[in-house]
Amino acid sequence: MLRIALDGSPLRDGRRDAGIGRYVTELSRALSERNDVDARLAVPPLNAPESWVRRYAFAQPWILAEAVRRRARIVHGLASDPVLGWPLGRQVVTVHDVAPWTTHAPPVATPTWRYLQMQRMRLRRCAAVVAVSPSTATDVEDVLGVSKSRIEVVPEGVGAPFGPDPKPDDERRRRDARAPERYVLWVGNMRAHDARKGLDDVIDSVSALDLDAPTIVLAGRAGVEAERIARSAEERGVNVVITGFVEDATLAALYRGAAVVAIPSRHEGFGLPLLESMACGAPVVASRAGNHAWLAGDDATLIEPGDVRELVSAMRAALTDPSLRVRARSAGPKRAAPFTWHRAAQLTADIYHAVAAV
Repeated sequence: MLRIALDGSPLRDGRRDAGIGRYVTELSRALSERNDVDARLAVPPLNAPESWVRRYAFAQPWILAEAVRRRARIVHGLASDPVLGWPLGRQVVTVHDVAPWTTHAPPVATPTWRYLQMQRMRLRRCAAVVAVSPSTATDVEDVLGVSKSRIEVVPEGVGAPFGPDPKPDDERRRRDARAPERYVLWVGNMRAHDARKGLDDVIDSVSALDLDAPTIVLAGRAGVEAERIARSAEERGVNVVITGFVEDATLAALYRGAAVVAIPSRHEGFGLPLLESMACGAPVVASRAGNHAWLAGDDATLIEPGDVRELVSAMRAALTDPSLRVRARSAGPKRAAPFTWHRAAQLTADIYHAVAAV
């Protein structure tokens, strides 16, 4: 059986409550259920600093020690970082998007910039790079310069709590999250500002609706960005409820109860909120950015990124046309069904075996 060391360091910093944290948790759980690989998380014992460079340096000794102790055949960096001190030819690294090298690129010659340039060069030498979507695979090749022969696409998945059938405690969970009867839902991390997520577009579009504007429910870890959005919404006369972090069962209940889920991102490497929304049968208005068009197909209303007028029109239709809800409840779960964490684990295990065979 192949022994694999999984870099679990994202579970010790702010990424644990974001999409990367879900990826680390769900993929490692699915891999642990397989009988052809022995894949275990190497999680540092203490929480890490939030600086990219410092959290990376903090985690490396622990991950390397765990890999050596377990005599791992392969180390898998689950969040874009090859591990220091381990042969790159025995490493698999998952890249979720290339924003750190593009839209989130730090100033030239800073320590973070040097760190990213180092990782760009090291990624090119890894045995395999896992891209979470076809669009991310293209970016990994074009932006990072990784050979196409080293890139493998492994889509993310959606777990058991996310389904269209109402649960007995759905209403209680929505009530505990302070969600009103009629609301627009947005899901994501609000610890710091991320212009890619289009949160301001959600506020602008609801304020422009020519009908009784619904409340916006924002679900996700709160921070300075949540405070900024709350102030902006108050200035625009828009009602906003910020739930903070919620567990999966509550998040699924929020998806099922939403009048519409708004996902107007400027870019998404994969798009877990879109997948989860479809799995729950919720009406979705999303941008065509990044992986969204490939993921949604014809089963969500897609708009041009940044086009608030088109977003307003699409949200108005979703809020007033009952047939769109009926269609979403039928088509969304079917579209989401092939995307499971068990399938992601199968594809990932296939990569491990291919790397080990070289």
